[in-house]
Amino acid sequence: MKKNVWTKMLSLALALVCVVGLVACGGNGGGSASAGTYKLQTMEMSGLTMDVAQLAETAGVSEDEFKVVLDLKSDGSFSLDAASMDDSMSMEGTWEESGSEIKLTADGQTLTATLADGVITIADSGITMTFKK
Repeated sequence: MKKNVWTKMLSLALALVCVVGLVACGGNGGGSASAGTYKLQTMEMSGLTMDVAQLAETAGVSEDEFKVVLDLKSDGSFSLDAASMDDSMSMEGTWEESGSEIKLTADGQTLTATLADGVITIADSGITMTFKK
């Protein structure tokens, strides 16, 4: 039951990310200090906020087996990889930075996230995910 809840939550969040975009326009991602690897810290949906430990427990796996990583590469491309014990999903696209905004583009759609103090916050359609460098 716990794994089913987690699977639905992760699938919904990743579907949101895919549908809304996480696709990029290229731009000034290259060489930016914002480039790097960001790990999921929290996910909030319907007023419920869970950290990685809680998400892993809900999924029925250890924290080491539960990973959601956003990698902003210096060449302006990005990858979003989500893995748990027996499931793995990934997506790729491009990114660009404008001030405190990060635009992620994938499959022809763009999603704007915010970057502050090494934390990327992606919020849309009632789901908020934070990633920390």
